[in-house]
Amino acid sequence: MSDLLQGLNEAQSSAVQHTQGPMLALAGAGTGKTHVLITRIAYIVETQGVSPENILAVTFTNKAANEMRERLAQKCGQAHFAWCGTFHSIAVRMLRRYIHVLGYEKDFTIIDMDDQV
Repeated sequence: MSDLLQGLNEAQSSAVQHTQGPMLALAGAGTGKTHVLITRIAYIVETQGVSPENILAVTFTNKAANEMRERLAQKCGQAHFAWCGTFHSIAVRMLRRYIHVLGYEKDFTIIDMDDQV
């Protein structure tokens, strides 16, 4: 059994070991959701042989994304998680990579509401 499961309660351990299909972690602030997410990703990399480059980890804020990257690096060594970031940063990365399919150049600019006016 993986050392990753040590220190987890039953619900957290169950969430970490759920490797097939989506999983919803619904819990209050400070209950270890981020820890479970990071551990689940590490568990999937370790036990399922999934490359870190094939994992998408999304959060809302830059601060949370940076913390997630740091914690993943600590737990998984220096593995590169290319798809770890905010909704917006990942969307822009995907658009820049595939925008040519829509006939646009990848050096597009995103404007905010003030710029639109």
